[in-house]
Amino acid sequence: MEEKKNIGDLLVRLKASDREAFSSIFLMYRRQVYGFCCKSLSREDAEEIVQNVFMTIWENRDQIDLQYSFSAYLFSIARHQVYNTIRNKVIQKTFIEKYLHLVEDVEIPQEYDDSMEKLKAKVRQVINLFPERQREIFRMSRTYHMTYKEIAEKLGISENTVDTTIRRSLNTLRSIFK
Repeated sequence: MEEKKNIGDLLVRLKASDREAFSSIFLMYRRQVYGFCCKSLSREDAEEIVQNVFMTIWENRDQIDLQYSFSAYLFSIARHQVYNTIRNKVIQKTFIEKYLHLVEDVEIPQEYDDSMEKLKAKVRQVINLFPERQREIFRMSRTYHMTYKEIAEKLGISENTVDTTIRRSLNTLRSIFK
């Protein structure tokens, strides 16, 4: 009963944009949401969904109805995100299976190959201009395909810092190659 009272107080504070209340709610539910997502998805996908679920909670905090179960609301968001992720993976797999054979038989013109190499070289140049730590985090993610958690553990930083750094890097690349 104490937890129910506690979540009610936290939700009232969350609706008032209290970041500490949001952090408390996140800490209270993150493992449960992660475990729920892991039943159907990989750890990486589950981690991403946990972040997305709580981002959705924060963005829609003013719409939380205090009369209904927050837990049901939270897991409803998670269930929809799991469903969408699975659906997108099925669509992607179907697309790849259907069209991969078409690509295998196509000869790539030399000028396309050359322009792709030039583009890759330009991307490497831009990445080399990133500050050292940003460059290191970006390469660990994109070149060595490490998860945010693995990067965070290896570098002794938070997963949130890794996420922010990757987003910043991608935004920079997008703005340059627009």
